[in-house]
Amino acid sequence: MIDVPGSLELASLFLLLVGIGLAFSDIRLSGWVLGWILLSGALLVQWFRSVLSYSMERGSADAEIYQIADDWMGLGFALLIVASMYMMREVLRRHSLAEERVRVVSAVAQDAVVMMDHQGRIAFWNKAGQRIFGFTEDEARGKKLHELIIPERGHMDFERSFVDFRRTGQGPAIGKTLELAGLRKDGVEIVTEVSISGVSINSKWHAVCIFRDISERKRAEKMLELEYAVTRCLDSTDSVTEALRAVIRAVCQTMNWDCGRYLRVDEAAGVLRLVEYWSVPDKTIQGFLSAAQGFTYEPGMGMAGKVWQSGQPLWIPDITKDARALTAIFKAESGVRSAFVFPSKSEGRTTGVFAFNSRDIREPDAQLLSAVRMIGGQVGGFMQRQRGENEYTVVQ
Repeated sequence: MIDVPGSLELASLFLLLVGIGLAFSDIRLSGWVLGWILLSGALLVQWFRSVLSYSMERGSADAEIYQIADDWMGLGFALLIVASMYMMREVLRRHSLAEERVRVVSAVAQDAVVMMDHQGRIAFWNKAGQRIFGFTEDEARGKKLHELIIPERGHMDFERSFVDFRRTGQGPAIGKTLELAGLRKDGVEIVTEVSISGVSINSKWHAVCIFRDISERKRAEKMLELEYAVTRCLDSTDSVTEALRAVIRAVCQTMNWDCGRYLRVDEAAGVLRLVEYWSVPDKTIQGFLSAAQGFTYEPGMGMAGKVWQSGQPLWIPDITKDARALTAIFKAESGVRSAFVFPSKSEGRTTGVFAFNSRDIREPDAQLLSAVRMIGGQVGGFMQRQRGENEYTVVQ
């Protein structure tokens, strides 16, 4: 015997009321809401059938009317169940289709598409993310974004800004395109252009970030900046000393080298002699330059002599591991690690050599190697024009 009201009718009535409430709310789940309403309606119909059956057993209902009502309510119950199942299936199908579209679009995208959840952890990572940053989706998912692909110096700023974003969905970077330093899996820093948007999912703010690697573009811009800077240095003075120092400073500051030297070819003595230099204000580097003063290079001797002899640029990432750099001034205690040397030429003849050094190990930069051919030609032409003035003085 069924108790009235029983658990079934209370459950169906509750579900129906919840469905109606959600239908009039601002929650955008209309397909699911309608499915729940239809299912609740089916349960409510079943409850009426139970009440009618109870009344029939007590003899308070006409048998013929009971049969007709029971048949119609049975049909209604079946239709409501079928309709609710169909609606939910359609919702699932559309959801799966939307996910598939997102997956396909993000898979072919050239930019990294990354979504952070409300805790700052990576919830979505496309194939371009692996190409740009080196991490697979499995390696990236669940990790905190800033700890994975942002250099450590930017962690504090990221965490501070994310606190406000998680609460309000707003922040200084939301809706803007910014340049941001990125960190690859192999530890190499890159320059990225990132666009960030906020999206609310289940009343919690998530961030969608689109990263583009612009390292090559920034390097190309730096090369143009360097070429223009060298041109200005040579056009702004007739003094060889001032021009050489300005060119060395421009290369160091633009390309982040710690010091640079210019060694002139002394044709009479058959050696290279230091005539000008510039460095950052560092005692180690300045000590290295002091040791270099008065030191000469014969053809083929050290990096400078080899470049003079070959007429081609030479780049050594770590001079402590390359015999070509071994000379008296390059010692472990000098603090110098990488070296980059290229010739200045006039009419195809090497007239001098530029040498740049850094305390960091630096891998060859193809764009810089290409740019210095033009720079060496500019300086060589300038020196040829000023040759008769004999303005430079050898550093003692």
